[in-house]
Amino acid sequence: MSRNKNSRMPALIRFAKATYGRILKAHGKVSLVNSCGVDLEEGPYLLLLNHVGIMDPVMVSAVMPQHVRWVAGAYLFKTWFLNLVIGKWCTAIPKQQGRSDLSMIRNVQRALKDGDNVGLFPEGTRTWDGEMMPIAYKSLAKLIRMFGVTALFVHLEGGFAHQPRWADHKRKGNVVVNVKHFLTPEQMAVMDIDTLQDTVREYLRFSNDEWKETVSYDYRSPKRAEGLQRLFYLCPACNAIDSMKTAENRITCTKCNAVTVLDDKDNLTSVDTPFTRMSQWHEWEASMIGDKEEFPPEKGVLLQRGDADDEGTLETLSKDVTVHMKDDVIEVVCNTGMKETYRLPLSGVNSLILNAKQTMELFVGDTLYRIRLLSEACSLKYHEYYLAFRERLAAKENN
Repeated sequence: MSRNKNSRMPALIRFAKATYGRILKAHGKVSLVNSCGVDLEEGPYLLLLNHVGIMDPVMVSAVMPQHVRWVAGAYLFKTWFLNLVIGKWCTAIPKQQGRSDLSMIRNVQRALKDGDNVGLFPEGTRTWDGEMMPIAYKSLAKLIRMFGVTALFVHLEGGFAHQPRWADHKRKGNVVVNVKHFLTPEQMAVMDIDTLQDTVREYLRFSNDEWKETVSYDYRSPKRAEGLQRLFYLCPACNAIDSMKTAENRITCTKCNAVTVLDDKDNLTSVDTPFTRMSQWHEWEASMIGDKEEFPPEKGVLLQRGDADDEGTLETLSKDVTVHMKDDVIEVVCNTGMKETYRLPLSGVNSLILNAKQTMELFVGDTLYRIRLLSEACSLKYHEYYLAFRERLAAKENN
C-alpha cells in the first residue's frame, strides 16, 4: 500500500514547493521523467544522484511527489542561520566531507526506518567539468544494501549545462530530473558484491559530454565562458599556472596569448590548444599539476580555525590573507591583526575538500582550517595537487 507522507513534510518545504517549486515547473525550468516506471508515491526510497550544483536538492524536491531528506555537507551547518534552515526546517542530514562519518550513516538509517526518503550524492561534491567525480563503488554498494530499502538512480540532465560549477552566469535552458532505474532490497540481496557494484556504477554514472550528443543541446548565454579560470588552472600551450582570463565565450592565456573559444554546444575550438572538451583539458591539467613545486602567491579573503568535530561557529583569524603553496606546504599569511603566519604541511593534512565560494577546508588532526580565496580565483588546483601528493606519498611508502 502506498504511504502518504505529506503529513511528514516540513512546513517550509510545503511552502517552497507551492511557490518557488510551482514557478520552476510552470516555466518548464525543471521537469520530472520517470523512465523506469517506479511508484514514486511508495517508499521509503534512497535517491542516488549525480551532483552538479548547489540547487540540486531544491530542483529535485520541487518535482518529487514526496519529501526528501537530503544529506548535506557539514560545513553548511556551521552557522546558526543555515543550521536552523537546513537542519531543523528542511530536516537535512549533515555529512562531514572527506572523512568517514558513522553518525551520518546512523542518521540515514534512522530516517529510512522512520519512513522518510533520503537523497544522497555519492560523489560528495559537485562536478567541475560535467563528468562524475571518483566514487568508491564497492563501499557504496555495501552501504545501500545495508540500508535495506529500494534505491533510485536519478540523473540530473542539463543541470551542469544550465549552470556549471565554475560559471559566473546561468544559461537559459531546462533541467530534467530523470529517474533512470531502481533496485529493490530483494534484488540486491541475491547479487554478489561485485555484481551489485557494477550495477550501481552502470545506472548511477552520468556524463554531460555523452548526454549532450543524444539531445538537442540548447543552453544559451552570451557570457558562457566567464568563470572558466576556476576550472582551467594550467595553460596547455605554455604550462603557466593561473594565467587564464575569460570574457564572453573566450579563454585567453595572459602569458602566451593562446586563445580558446567555448561554443554554443560547450565544445572547445582553438588553433593554440589541443582539446575539444572541457573534460579533456581538465584531465590533462590534473595529470600535470603534481609536477609543480610552487603556486604563485594569491590573495584570500578569509582564514578560520576550529574543532573538526564541532559544528559550531569557527574562529575567524583574518579576512585579508596571502596564500602560497611551496615545497608541499600551504602557507597562509594574515595581513591584518597580529599578522601571524600559518604553515600547513600537506603531509599533516588528513583531507582537503572544496566548498562554495572558492573555499578550502583542510583537516589537520583535530583542527579544521577554512581558507577562502578571491571569488575569481581557482581553489581546484590545491585540491588536485593534494590528491597527487597523497598518491606520491603512498607510492613511496609501498616501495
